[in-house]
Amino acid sequence: MTTRNIIVTEASGPSVEDIPVEIVERKGIGHPDSLCDGIAERISVEYARWCQTNLGVLLHHNFDKVQLVAGEVEVGFGGGHLIKPILVQIAGRGVPSFRGQPIPLDDIAVEAAQKHVRETMRYLEPDEHMEIQSYVGRGARELQYVVDRVTANDTSFGVSHWPRSGLEHTVYETAQYINYELIDQFPIGEDVKVMGLRRDGQLVLTVALPFIAHHIDHRTAYTEARDAAEAAILAYASQLDHREVVVAVNTADDVQNDTVYLTLTGTSAEMGDDGAVGRGNRVNGVIAPFRSASLEAACGKNPISHVGKVYNVLALSAAQEIVERVADVDEATVYLLSQIGAPLELPLVATALVRSANGTLTSSVRTQVEEVLDARLAAVHSMRRSILERELSLF
Repeated sequence: MTTRNIIVTEASGPSVEDIPVEIVERKGIGHPDSLCDGIAERISVEYARWCQTNLGVLLHHNFDKVQLVAGEVEVGFGGGHLIKPILVQIAGRGVPSFRGQPIPLDDIAVEAAQKHVRETMRYLEPDEHMEIQSYVGRGARELQYVVDRVTANDTSFGVSHWPRSGLEHTVYETAQYINYELIDQFPIGEDVKVMGLRRDGQLVLTVALPFIAHHIDHRTAYTEARDAAEAAILAYASQLDHREVVVAVNTADDVQNDTVYLTLTGTSAEMGDDGAVGRGNRVNGVIAPFRSASLEAACGKNPISHVGKVYNVLALSAAQEIVERVADVDEATVYLLSQIGAPLELPLVATALVRSANGTLTSSVRTQVEEVLDARLAAVHSMRRSILERELSLF
């Protein structure tokens, strides 16, 4: 086994399930931050595909600087209209030409952003409701290279854990249910947020759920739809955990004064809610402040040498495999630290913090965990295809 600076340690103290309070959040696919994450990642994918198709190589890039500036709408029961479009500003760095052939960076970026919005949102039309601007620039000279030269392009770390706690699982799956199933049953948009609290053996889910104004004609129609959606969410979420689940939808509503969560496009980005890459869900799909996490924005970074992406994805996949393959491990948290210029498969340190089922980290368990980490690091470059084929969700 190659020396990869692997250290396996035993978790001490209470697990997250044993502490009295836990908070977990997931931002849905139409949240302004999630839109920025999705746009940034789609630009990376489309740029890589263009380079592979037209040049036969992958080139360095970093498109993780996407910002959304909220628009302005007039909306009420029965419909609304756009006053000011949502502004999306794309920054980042790429290679503008290779061996004399220009690369249409701005065109790739804008078209990729439009594709993501069209494939993600039902009511948000990029040509009608958005203005997309590209300010993609030239990368630093030392970074303008073919990324087959795979060494870490930054000194940074990735971290993730597995499995999800009961609350993490409930929050994640509930948000996915709303985004991909409930949306077919109710006139709602994609800008969902589920905030979960576990306390005293009870899970409380506070849900933000945007309703589409032109499908809601009056106050009663809104309250009936909201209450029915809340009941459906409760029925679904209650099946996910053995503890009592409480669901509250759109708690800021002031129904008597007709101040309710209505949208024209299904996202709060239309009016007052800005967004940026990296402010939303971590690579494992949730925001979990009671867990270790990297603040790197994985979306938009190149999937070959940028450790801010690669090591976070690798940490999650390694933690999952440790729990699946090592029978005596109930939980694993993996930390990977790079050193700029060093091979990705040889981190400065790779640490797995594991919680044993029997409370003791035996030499056999330690060896099995080391073997998983070693194999994952040895195959680090194989993740390239999965990321570029969009087989992995990064947010």
